Amino acid sequence: MGVSANIRQYIIVISVNLTSIGMGMSQSWTSPMLVKLMHEDTQLSERVNEDQASWIVSIGFLSSIAFFPVVYCLVNLYGRKTVMLYLNIFRATVNLLFIFATEVWMLYLVRGVTGTCEIGILSIMPAYSAEIASKQIRGALGTIAQLLNAVGMLIILSLGPYASYLMVNIVYVTTVAVMVVPMFFVPDSPYCMVKKGRMNEALKTLTYLRDSELLAQEEIKEMSCVSGTKITSKTIKDIAFLKSMGIAVFLSIGIQLVGYSSITLYLQTILEVTNTSVSSELVSVIFGVMQVIACFVTAILSDRAGRKPILAITLGGLAIGMLGLGLFFYMKDSGVKINGFMNYLPLVSLVIVVLSYNAGIGSLCVVLIAELFENLTRSIGISVCMTITMIVGFLNVKYFPLLTEILGSATVFWSFAIICLIYMTFVLFCVPETKQKSFLEIQGVLGRK
Repeated sequence: MGVSANIRQYIIVISVNLTSIGMGMSQSWTSPMLVKLMHEDTQLSERVNEDQASWIVSIGFLSSIAFFPVVYCLVNLYGRKTVMLYLNIFRATVNLLFIFATEVWMLYLVRGVTGTCEIGILSIMPAYSAEIASKQIRGALGTIAQLLNAVGMLIILSLGPYASYLMVNIVYVTTVAVMVVPMFFVPDSPYCMVKKGRMNEALKTLTYLRDSELLAQEEIKEMSCVSGTKITSKTIKDIAFLKSMGIAVFLSIGIQLVGYSSITLYLQTILEVTNTSVSSELVSVIFGVMQVIACFVTAILSDRAGRKPILAITLGGLAIGMLGLGLFFYMKDSGVKINGFMNYLPLVSLVIVVLSYNAGIGSLCVVLIAELFENLTRSIGISVCMTITMIVGFLNVKYFPLLTEILGSATVFWSFAIICLIYMTFVLFCVPETKQKSFLEIQGVLGRK
């Protein structure tokens, strides 16, 4: 396979994943905007309180939970590209409400609908990228979504603290709309073509992507082994599927339980509470830059070092960062005077957390989940995992402020550290290495005969 084929794969996957920039902006929107909504006069008729703020943060998780079965059915009917395209168009249209909202309920509505569309897209995009990519660069292509997500977060974290509430929303809405355009010009997933009997189109697309008709025919033959069948009780009871689902579900829960989402969504609020000499606006920008750097490094290393070593090392780093945050809040809550190095401990700890999450579980978990399932079960596997992630994510971000109030910030962050160590152990002993393996080879490792 030539360099030109790899470039074509990169262009197509990047074109589809550009929408992740908007998702990153949406994800980090609450960090600077909650400070404005709670403490400044905006276009809303009144300032929001803490309970309203927690709903603004979490409602997207809650509203998306029931949407996954719908996405699964739509993908089976119309294909991955078509469903992603229409979800993106609908999301871009609804986002206009950010500019004109004057009441809190309007923010609930737009955050809920936007979150539902984004989660629907996220349940499709990893499978699309995995099916476009060749096994030699599948890891790098799979991490592009998180890299572009980090770019979107950097835009909001850099702009949000300094621009007006209205200006931030205009930039966000415009970016989301523009990022939809490239998706019109990419092909559908080859697997979806094969599944619908469009063999000539699938062969033409794969030949273009692989620069070899022979390789394209081999992949179509592999896809055809399962594309003509339906998911049955035998499929569900298969040992390889059960192992895939068990590993994927546990990793999906871990994406939320390691605590990164809570820190991201309440970042500026957390930094305001520390009352240190470190500017919360400056830390937000550093936070965004570190995310981009970490994702870029993982994109380079994932197909060389392998998924397991990167995940294990970065989960250990996450634990260290959470321990540092817990120590800082323990000393602060104990009345110890914060000075010297301790004044910068939250910044150092946050940098470690950001680098570790985005270089590890944040970038590779979705890639790994998409690789663990065969073509037939990939859509339903990712949908189940995303549903569970959203349920845990909703509970996590909705009640994070309450838990910190009841248990104390130190206990919460130390709990995150323990969870990170549990997941590091799980990765080392239970997760198979998928680097440079075809989907059939991965299924063989999982026990399929």
